[in-house]
Amino acid sequence: MVLITHDLAVVAETAQRVSVMYAGQAVEVGQVPGLFEVPAHPYSEALLAAIPEHSMGTERLATLPGMVPGRYDRPQGCLLSPRCPYVRDNCRTERPGLDPKAHSLARCFYPLNQEVA
Repeated sequence: MVLITHDLAVVAETAQRVSVMYAGQAVEVGQVPGLFEVPAHPYSEALLAAIPEHSMGTERLATLPGMVPGRYDRPQGCLLSPRCPYVRDNCRTERPGLDPKAHSLARCFYPLNQEVA
């Protein structure tokens, strides 16, 4: 079964594996518990931070600045690079592949919560 949703609570309750999509591209794929506990991609981290229970006591939910790129205005490098809080120079010029990380596949040169060689 394939389930397409923006509701991460539904994903947590019904799925074993998840594919996080950004601008029509899979940016992280992995088992639900591992990805939800230790996301490797900055967009996965941002989605989880935007869950209302994680933002309790704040006036606004966590967001990333900027807009999702359109079909004809995609950046040269990583699709998230204009909005990513962790962006580095090569993120703006090179497009990362979907590479194996600790518990998932992540489309990021500098995965979160992991050592980078």
